Amino acid sequence: MHTVRVHTLNLAANSIFLDGTHFRVLKQAELTSYGLHYANDVPDHPQLKHVETQLIPGLDLAVSQFFQHPGVEIPDHLYLDMASIEPGPEVWTVRDLYLDVIVHADGKPELVDSDEYAEAVLEGHLSADEQRRALLSAERVINGLFAHGNDLGAWLASLNIHLDWWTSVNRTALHSSS
Repeated sequence: MHTVRVHTLNLAANSIFLDGTHFRVLKQAELTSYGLHYANDVPDHPQLKHVETQLIPGLDLAVSQFFQHPGVEIPDHLYLDMASIEPGPEVWTVRDLYLDVIVHADGKPELVDSDEYAEAVLEGHLSADEQRRALLSAERVINGLFAHGNDLGAWLASLNIHLDWWTSVNRTALHSSS
């Protein structure tokens, strides 16, 4: 079992440190009314070329879309990490809380990595507060999607959060027009 993954984003230096060891350049970053929107390339990954992420601290949520190398087929979806997000004027810290929700192209959610979450709890990798926040965030996502016809955009819009993406992708129920 791996320890909690920590991403440190330094906006002034245009950098991301993954687990304190892997450095990546921020291609783009923008503060939003709900958090932080950023993008970076994924060097040396066999399938992924680029990732674009929206950090939403008030929901303990990171929403990502991944872009693959040409010729690689990855199902169209959004990946929602339950995360503890500490914003700062220049440095943001993101602690992955193990639980994730995949929102498929048809809008249907799938809770994943609950086995990792359970093992992390048993091994003491998460504080009691982080355990609670992960579960509440996952519950909020699933219930929000169900209450809005599995439309992530509609659910977030009901919370006055409107995700805009720099890289366009043909998506159906992932983003409402509201």
